[in-house]
Amino acid sequence: MDAPLSGRYYDTDREIPEPQAANRWFRYAQEQGIDIARAISLWEDAATPEGKRSRETVAGCGIRIVPPER
Repeated sequence: MDAPLSGRYYDTDREIPEPQAANRWFRYAQEQGIDIARAISLWEDAATPEGKRSRETVAGCGIRIVPPER
């Protein structure tokens, strides 16, 4: 069984743990009136190599996601 892929999360140029990045995203999403189900979907998609548009949305809160390479 393959290990799950893991991306990297940045606040400006400083790498931060995924839970810290997620907390910041969900707080931002709530402040912006983004439905929680949509916020979860965006977060999960942003962490995939195919999720470029979602990463752009998440970047609105100041978090940059570098997805794993397959």
